[in-house]
Amino acid sequence: MERNYFKAILLAAFAGLFIMASCEKDLIGTELDNTPVNNFELFWRTFDQHYGLFEVKNIDWQGIHDQFSGQVNDQTTDEALYKVFSDMIVLLNDNHVNLYPTNGDLPVFPGGVLSYRNGELKILKIQEDYDLEVVKRYVTDYRQLTPFIGYGKLPGNIGYLSFTGTDARKKAQKAMNAALGDLAETKGLVVDIRGNYGGFDPTAQYVAGRFAAERKLYMTSRKRNGPTHDNFTSPVEWFVEPTGNAQYTKPVVLLTSRFTQSVGETFTLAMRQLGQVTMVGDTTSGCFSDNPNFELYNGWLFSLSVGDYRAADGQSYEGIGIAPDVFIRNTREDLLAGKDLTLEKAMEVLDR
Repeated sequence: MERNYFKAILLAAFAGLFIMASCEKDLIGTELDNTPVNNFELFWRTFDQHYGLFEVKNIDWQGIHDQFSGQVNDQTTDEALYKVFSDMIVLLNDNHVNLYPTNGDLPVFPGGVLSYRNGELKILKIQEDYDLEVVKRYVTDYRQLTPFIGYGKLPGNIGYLSFTGTDARKKAQKAMNAALGDLAETKGLVVDIRGNYGGFDPTAQYVAGRFAAERKLYMTSRKRNGPTHDNFTSPVEWFVEPTGNAQYTKPVVLLTSRFTQSVGETFTLAMRQLGQVTMVGDTTSGCFSDNPNFELYNGWLFSLSVGDYRAADGQSYEGIGIAPDVFIRNTREDLLAGKDLTLEKAMEVLDR
């Protein structure tokens, strides 16, 4: 479920393991030819049958079909078809929708997160507001326990925990035991998920539970399961509750960015139910749902969001993101100068 540019390329390479629809047949069972028109119709129809956010985002998908179908005919080139699909994707404002061409030199689209600035859509391909190597200049005794969990100590008896993805449950449990054991005597803790691009919800739910004092609803999820846009499974409730052998219930600052997405955002929903947590940084990406891959007749792959994930109060943050309590964002120049002003703000909050 990771969605930054470089990981998207890797996902495309291995997407064959996860393809949900490799071909489509017409009503009489004959496989359709690999033509631009048939690929367009399959692309549109797959979204029509599986996408979970049409109603949440008030999207007229039939209108989008009518807007773009006239641009595709049997002479349409790959480059032109790619442009049509890209333009359709942009209208969905969904960081979980990706296009992976498998022939020629056409790049992955969007290859990053979507962000609106001054009313204009920007595609952010490379994260420029966070760098763990810069963070380590502030942290003493930093230890990377797993590929996704590391920790250390900041000045002023403040702990630091980096959570950039999700390990298997047992591995995460062992790492959190070690980290929180060493940080138990700190007066507060920074949990940094600015580089968390996704993973597995149950592991994130467990990690959030290491900071919980009681059981609280933090999210509901449901999945598309029928041909019409309002066909969904029954909602599943997600709770954050105490997990592990000990919980850290002292003040916590949760650091987020526009690249905090997918499981990073469902983890944010859980952490925001905890009274000791203050969220500092930038608004999260705004993509929560699972996003399986599908295949066109020409071999191109694409992903789409099949679910409707909501906060405990019923609010959907798809395409919006979760706003922080304290807004601050590093610039590329800050990081090049070895400064992490967002981390410094977190330390300031915990020093109050």
